[in-house]
Amino acid sequence: MSKPDPHSMRRERKSKAPARPQRSRLHGSRAKKVSVTIDERVLGEARKVARSSGRTLSAHVTEALARDLRQRRLRDLLDEYEAAHGVITEEELAAVRSEWQV
Repeated sequence: MSKPDPHSMRRERKSKAPARPQRSRLHGSRAKKVSVTIDERVLGEARKVARSSGRTLSAHVTEALARDLRQRRLRDLLDEYEAAHGVITEEELAAVRSEWQV
């Protein structure tokens, strides 16, 4: 019986070691590295925006995803409210805007 190649064993151990999560500076939570496919034009524009704002692409993407998730949660809350109380009218919106002075 032949001995296992120590170099292949070493590589195998390295690949099985879990990646250490990094702290996200944006939200203070753990960050996880992922691979995604992004349209070239969208990626190019996102890189320009990130660069011009002095942030990394990862920070920009994280912020955009977080914003999308918040908007979806808000939409769900509004849908639940309107299902229970009816569609929010322009008059109700105007009353809230004047109260908030928006």
